[in-house]
Amino acid sequence: MTQQAHNTLTVTGSQFMYGQPEALNIEVHAGLCYQASGAPFAKAEGVHLVPLLVGEFVQAMMHFPVIFAGEEKTPLAVMGLQEGQNFFIKDGQVEQGVYVPAYLRRHPFTLASAGGDQFVVCIDRDSAGFNTDGEGQALFENGEPTEFTTHAMNFLTEFQAETVHTGEFIKSLNDAGLFEVKNTVFQVNGEQEPVAEYYAVAEERLAGLSDEQLAKLVRSGAMSAVHAHLMSLQRWNDLLARRNASK
Repeated sequence: MTQQAHNTLTVTGSQFMYGQPEALNIEVHAGLCYQASGAPFAKAEGVHLVPLLVGEFVQAMMHFPVIFAGEEKTPLAVMGLQEGQNFFIKDGQVEQGVYVPAYLRRHPFTLASAGGDQFVVCIDRDSAGFNTDGEGQALFENGEPTEFTTHAMNFLTEFQAETVHTGEFIKSLNDAGLFEVKNTVFQVNGEQEPVAEYYAVAEERLAGLSDEQLAKLVRSGAMSAVHAHLMSLQRWNDLLARRNASK
């Protein structure tokens, strides 16, 4: 009797868009393949807030407001004005020329906590692209990860390193007391329409920093990201225009 391989590694935590994170295991997934679909970002069509890494701010600012949210001041790209709405993804495809956040590009692979400071490579078994019919890219060959899997794992390593950098960036802004609660309000037909409440860098506080504090932010590279964030807030009107055009 052939014994079925089981995945004994337990992962903790959750990540939105990942319906069934499962630790990548050569025994369990030896015959698994992944077939990319013609709608690679279908899961994000109803996602209006997408996590960003600090290294993405300059590219993201060209398309979306970049805001901070929650107690951890998580950086987010605003891709729609309400839950279930994304102005930049249609039929599973991102609009041509629009920047695609790394959080979306790494799917269906991810890293998940395995307890403490340990992380494990996972796949989203809920993704329709996985199959055992030999279609698409094999995950393993001859007991080793394929080039496809190795590339995904390298991307995750870079993503995690940038996640740490992003945490350091947030801490530097927190330590400098630069965050303030901000509200965006649209003027629609002569009336005010509340749109979003979030954290943003307070320009007055930024201007009031000492030369030493400013120099520290400049040397760490944080200042360019701060400027990108502030410039991105001009994109709220672009979202309003997209909403009006979709009616």
